[in-house]
Amino acid sequence: MPAPKGNQYAKGNKGGRPTKYRHEYAEIAGKLCAQCGFIDLQLAQWFKVNIDTIYQWKLKHPQFAQALKVGKAEIDDLIERATVAHIAGYYVTVDEMDRFGNVKQMQKWIPGNPHAGMKWLAARRPEQYRERKEDKRILSMDDAFLQFLEKIDEEQKALKALNAPRKVIENVIEANAANAAGLESG
Repeated sequence: MPAPKGNQYAKGNKGGRPTKYRHEYAEIAGKLCAQCGFIDLQLAQWFKVNIDTIYQWKLKHPQFAQALKVGKAEIDDLIERATVAHIAGYYVTVDEMDRFGNVKQMQKWIPGNPHAGMKWLAARRPEQYRERKEDKRILSMDDAFLQFLEKIDEEQKALKALNAPRKVIENVIEANAANAAGLESG
């Protein structure tokens, strides 16, 4: 409800609570994002405001939004480099003691993680490296043709197995008939 006309205390007052935003918050928020990896929710807790207030500050104060963008990009680049090193492998310098008690600095190879590499590639190039769940009901033409040939081969083997005893019996009958004919003529 607007202030009554003639109210001298309402002149220039747009209403509502004064903002908690200060110009130094842009620099502070940028550093928190860059050095600590803060996200918007953590910034809201840091500044003791609601998350929606952070969203409003980003819309109303371009320097605040730019500081967050730069700070988050910094930490994202750092994480990206660390992730690539984790995937590819890297060398670390370690102190090792020989059997005489002498300490020497040595380079030690830490092997990469292929599983992390596949996750990275699936996120960066999903059309090539996405994990696909195969649907067994959908077959390619090649697979369908191979299954068809296997079924035909199995059916032919089954027919041969059924016909084999019949042929043996027919051969025995023919042999017996030939023997019987030979005995009668002889």
